[in-house]
Amino acid sequence: MAAALTWLLSNWKLVLVGMLLALLGLQTVRVAELEQAAADRRATDAESQRLADRAQRAEEQRRAAAVTKEATDAQSRITSLEDDLRGARAAADGLREAAAGAAGRARAGACTTAAIPDQPGADPLGVLVDVLGRADKRAGELAEYADRLRIAGIACERSYDALTPSAMPAPGQ
Repeated sequence: MAAALTWLLSNWKLVLVGMLLALLGLQTVRVAELEQAAADRRATDAESQRLADRAQRAEEQRRAAAVTKEATDAQSRITSLEDDLRGARAAADGLREAAAGAAGRARAGACTTAAIPDQPGADPLGVLVDVLGRADKRAGELAEYADRLRIAGIACERSYDALTPSAMPAPGQ
């Protein structure tokens, strides 16, 4: 033991260099481990980013599809409305013509006294038919406007619902 101690004291520079080389070797291994951990973390972060990007693209596509579907549905409802309106207009026109014909027959069969044709109220039945015809036409226009607004409102509401987070499916669904 004394010989070893004497050797250490006489070769202290050599021992010190050996210890420094051992520490340098340990640090090199430690740096390599840290570099590998950083590389693994970068790879994990890159994969997480790719997955997040893919999920975001899928959500954008889902939203675009939902809005497109609602627009298509709204357009088909408008087309159906227009078909119904054509039928309703034809029926209303037929009723107005029937009312005008009935008024004409009533006028022809009625006993007319000295009525002045250009005086307001001279033909009360004609005035009634005209007022009812105008009212029916205006009611049809307002109903069409209201139906179009209703369809647009429903489409807007459904599109909004499709775009809000509460409407999004939970992950894995």
